[in-house]
Amino acid sequence: MSDDHIQHTWTLTHDTGDEISIDLWTDGYSVRVDGGPDDGDQDERGQQAIDELLAKYQAAGYRLERDYPVNDPQPRDEPVEDDDAEPDGRPGECPECGSPVAYDPRYGDDFREGQAWLCTGCKWGRWVTA
Repeated sequence: MSDDHIQHTWTLTHDTGDEISIDLWTDGYSVRVDGGPDDGDQDERGQQAIDELLAKYQAAGYRLERDYPVNDPQPRDEPVEDDDAEPDGRPGECPECGSPVAYDPRYGDDFREGQAWLCTGCKWGRWVTA
């Protein structure tokens, strides 16, 4: 079985010989329990679920034997610094009222979305075409 989807694993043991494994998946929020009373349970709350499970099991007499990273977390679609750079072609002013324009790299309305220069006067929040 592949562990490509696992970011970090916590292993707990009990004096009775029971063992529990808690896995945080590379998406950063999926958690799965293997063994113990919650065998097969899944949670979507990430580190909050991990903290709650560790506290619960330790209160029930389990010891944290080890925890270790398995794979790097899944990369997020965070903007790269240059993604927000304003492209060439900025209008000097709104062609209708002469107000300054503001740039928004992720503007969206009912018809389109993406980079936009927006009028700060007569059409605040509307696309300006040069």
